[in-house]
Amino acid sequence: MALSENQTKLIHRINRIQGQLEAIKNTIVAEEQDCEKAILLLKAAHQAMKKFGEAYIHEYMDTCFKEKKSTQNIEADVKKAITAAFSL
Repeated sequence: MALSENQTKLIHRINRIQGQLEAIKNTIVAEEQDCEKAILLLKAAHQAMKKFGEAYIHEYMDTCFKEKKSTQNIEADVKKAITAAFSL
């Protein structure tokens, strides 16, 4: 199954986030910990996750509209997504 351009971009975002998490893990095991660097890495990973979530929801909504799902199904799915996003 071929990925769309948007799906490929989402995968790239995930890969970058994984790299940021790996960098955080490396600071935990490092002999000389740099507190400022660790905080910046955490902030970057957190922001990247928020942006990924936003992009993922946009992609999902585009797919729903292209597949012409019923308005009620889309509305229910959006409400579930919003509830999940704000319960984190």
